[in-house]
Amino acid sequence: MSLRSRSAGFTLVETLIVVAIVGILATLASLAVFHGTTRVRVSNAAFEVGALYTAAQMRATSMGVPHYVVFHDDGIEFGVYLLERADAVGSFNWARENVLDPASVGGVRHEQLRLSHEGGLGFLDMGAPRTELLALPAPFSAITLTPSGSGRLLGGCTFCTEGTGGTRGVIRFSPDGTVRVMTGGTDAGGVIAFAPESSSGQNSPPRWVVIAAPAGAIRVF
Repeated sequence: MSLRSRSAGFTLVETLIVVAIVGILATLASLAVFHGTTRVRVSNAAFEVGALYTAAQMRATSMGVPHYVVFHDDGIEFGVYLLERADAVGSFNWARENVLDPASVGGVRHEQLRLSHEGGLGFLDMGAPRTELLALPAPFSAITLTPSGSGRLLGGCTFCTEGTGGTRGVIRFSPDGTVRVMTGGTDAGGVIAFAPESSSGQNSPPRWVVIAAPAGAIRVF
């Protein structure tokens, strides 16, 4: 009688083992979902920035008005916006003046992407040791993958500089189809790089958005 009732149920130890196994499987599943979602966010951010480049290039040539893609980081949040700005508006020091002040910048903003406050997403730390993409293929090989500073945005931007209101990186798309990098003092072009923002982020695949100047070739790696 006692043997039959014992074989029909579970002991406390067996129950605890099953609960532990279920907990481990649930943890592994949640980690897989998190890291998978993070990779999707990184890829989405890169392709959205690449699409913004293309939109700026097409609008500039079709409308005959210069367009700018402006990256910005004020220490609280970072993002990028597309700006239509005629030269007649007047000169503007993109490297020093506040690119977040619409009254000072002038022109018309058409699209804005807020890249901060997205769980697990950050700019790639180009200063950290990496084994992949030590040099970019042609026609981007003239662009060196070196960090331009130690800040968050600077870590993933080869043409960004510090100025009033925070860090910024600005690319101009001219009506004749050419591209000019307005910040960072580089003539070859620039790179914006994204990676998972975590302690293990350097082991996860990054995304690179590259633009060559003055031809304006664009590619997402």
